[in-house]
Amino acid sequence: MDKRELMEIIEKGEDSFIEFKEEKVHSDDLASEIVAFANTEGGIILLGVSDKKEIKGISKPDKEMQRVENISYNNCEPSIAVAIEKIKVEDRIVLCIHISKGPERPYRTNRGVYYIRTSAGKRQATREELLRLYQATRSIYYDELPVPKTSIDDLDILYFRRFFEGFYQTKIEESLDLNKLLENMKILTRMDGDLVFTVGGYLLFGLNPQKEFPFCKITVAKFEGNEIGEEFEKKDLEGKLEEQIKAADTVLNLYLKTRVEIRGFENELKPEIPREVLREAVVNAIAHRDYHIASQIRIFVFDNRIEIISPGKLPNVVTLENIKLGVHSERNPLIVSYLAKMGYMTQIGTGIIRMIRLLKEHTGKEPEFEERGEEFVVRIWRVG
Repeated sequence: MDKRELMEIIEKGEDSFIEFKEEKVHSDDLASEIVAFANTEGGIILLGVSDKKEIKGISKPDKEMQRVENISYNNCEPSIAVAIEKIKVEDRIVLCIHISKGPERPYRTNRGVYYIRTSAGKRQATREELLRLYQATRSIYYDELPVPKTSIDDLDILYFRRFFEGFYQTKIEESLDLNKLLENMKILTRMDGDLVFTVGGYLLFGLNPQKEFPFCKITVAKFEGNEIGEEFEKKDLEGKLEEQIKAADTVLNLYLKTRVEIRGFENELKPEIPREVLREAVVNAIAHRDYHIASQIRIFVFDNRIEIISPGKLPNVVTLENIKLGVHSERNPLIVSYLAKMGYMTQIGTGIIRMIRLLKEHTGKEPEFEERGEEFVVRIWRVG
């Protein structure tokens, strides 16, 4: 950075990526700014510039550079690498501290506080933001987190037994330590010494998942015409995740048409949209939605299309372009693994490809994918 670029940045003022600090800034304050930038999208701290855009300078730049490096190493956990430039403006020196988006997020200060950067400066990360930071670096997954105040008493034991014995082809013996089995399967986990449900385990095998997660459901709304209107027919589908999938399959097929095609001497029923396509879209929404967001999956049925709207943008490396090529990333690997064991998924990313192929063969139209705010939308066109 040269003098001209520095002056342009100072003239624009502070924002999400720029922070001004004077020489006497406390070590804890500087550490919190470095942590905030590293936890977000990175940025620059101009040391030697006041909040009023006045260039105060640094009296002992070499000593101050060493101090900054010590702070980034000792006052940030994990340590954060910074790059520091000395820029001369007239007879004063400004230190330009470059902080990159950190690969080991989330970072915290040595006082144990996590910060993120906003347009107004820095602030402490909320629990939900902190979980997202962990998830973004795959150091922890939300569906493996503990659900407080739950226990094995909340397990639907008959449902779990049917699943276990059906998939593993072996009976659960009375002598088996059920607690240990459920912990090994990540259905239960330890929290303060007690065994409680994981989020995924509770949604998959809990007696009443909506007790702790009332928003984890599917709402189906049927509208007249092709736009959202004030009059509609609505159904809320609750229960365990598999029960929601089955209920959605039933409801959607009530709303769609079935054509009769004559082949030889026999009539063949041909659904308006293949059931495999609808199930794939619903299963993907359940498997890959962002469970941090307190909102349900919504399915809107219009005269000309169906929209499956799930909370959360596409995870990690997945984009609107490469999702059609089978690129996938598991936001909720525990949930995905059990839905695969139940026969609803393959875990190899072929579901979207199969959905596109079936729709092109059946209706001549491909599904559309859209990110809308903090939601992901799958749009399936109906046969006119």
